[in-house]
Amino acid sequence: MRGNKAMHFAVWKSMNSTYLARISMLTVAAAVLAVAAFVYLNRDDESSATSKERKQVMAPIESIDVLTLESFPPQYMVHIVSGLPSGCAQFEKAEVTGRSGTTIAIAVTNTMPAGENLVCTDIYGYHESNVGLGSDFTPRTTYTVDVNGTLATFTAQ
Repeated sequence: MRGNKAMHFAVWKSMNSTYLARISMLTVAAAVLAVAAFVYLNRDDESSATSKERKQVMAPIESIDVLTLESFPPQYMVHIVSGLPSGCAQFEKAEVTGRSGTTIAIAVTNTMPAGENLVCTDIYGYHESNVGLGSDFTPRTTYTVDVNGTLATFTAQ
């Protein structure tokens, strides 16, 4: 009989330690979830607004090329490679914003979250855009294309 009691005690002790280990793991998991919920519910309004509100910023320009399309009259297009300086930056648009004499202005913009305390990945990306300039150009005249301060010239055919 004594052997049976020892065996029963060993089985009971093994089951009890497994039960206690499971209870301990569940307690730790519940505590982690409680802390996560507390942090989420008590975040400040600025950080929650930054995920939705975005501000427009000028994009850095990596390169511009003016292309002449095969048409009559010749049409021109600007191929632009702009930068996305972080993981938070999103390309917004590239558009002609004006023409004064022989200078054509193009603005390329990105958007960024509007908040100040941002955490963004430090990954530099690129975006390619093509902006049509049309065909209203005087032959043998040199034109300047200004894309966010980066200049290129072409001579109309």
